[in-house]
Amino acid sequence: MRKISISDISIRLIHSTFNTRFFMARACQKLPPLAWLVNRILFAGDDIQVLPRDATIKTNLAVNVQELDVNTKVPFSNENTVLPSQVLGEMIKRSRYHFIMDTCICRTSNDCQNYPHDIGCLFLGKGSQRISSTLGRTVSADEAIQHINRCQEAGLVPIIGRNKIDSLWLNTGPKEELLSICHCCQCCCLWKMTSNLPESMTGSFSSMEGVEIIFQEEKCNNCGLCARNQCFVESIIMEEGRITRNMEKCRICGRCVEICPKGALKIEISDDAVKRSLARVEPLVDVELE
Repeated sequence: MRKISISDISIRLIHSTFNTRFFMARACQKLPPLAWLVNRILFAGDDIQVLPRDATIKTNLAVNVQELDVNTKVPFSNENTVLPSQVLGEMIKRSRYHFIMDTCICRTSNDCQNYPHDIGCLFLGKGSQRISSTLGRTVSADEAIQHINRCQEAGLVPIIGRNKIDSLWLNTGPKEELLSICHCCQCCCLWKMTSNLPESMTGSFSSMEGVEIIFQEEKCNNCGLCARNQCFVESIIMEEGRITRNMEKCRICGRCVEICPKGALKIEISDDAVKRSLARVEPLVDVELE
């Protein structure tokens, strides 16, 4: 009989309590001492970036091409376009260790009906080698790259950073030795609770460096498609027949950009966005550590 590990116990606990996270988040709003305790135990030292999907940048390019005069030379190409996934690729190439989970604990806990359960998190760094082999496998850098490409094709949004809760439930040791790369859906993401948390607990979960979302209101026909797509941080709502956007809540995942039929939304990404984003990730975990 296989010995039950700490990770086994953690998974059972997460599966049974996953959907109580909204209740706990609201409780933290009402009880500041509880918020302080939860933050200290589960989230202290976190720094997590939401990266727009590469498809959102390509959507921008397609819209821009349509708006150009037929005689105008296209000023960009796939070769020189800055893509958010380059941040993931660079960290994967630098890391000595790569571990892929066999399943996504969020989607399995929530019994997701829209996205694959078998696309799990990718972990980098020395701590990843302490994850139980019953939960996944160590892979090469090439296999890790293939994994993030599969995630993009599945329509998932990449999130990268140091996430203390991962080092706890996976029992990997110091949080400084585990870098998490999750690919999330809007219906099951752990961070869907963000809008229910007190502001003091949401600062570590933010947008990619060097990106900005632009809402061109004059192009919007208030069809409501972006609101119905369930923005996972509730930054888009329909009020009295008109779309309202809360840019303070928005984490620039780019889902609304992809689905807008009128091109009313676009993401602007600076030429140095990847460099800035890497500069934020690099100090979090030494992925080259033996």
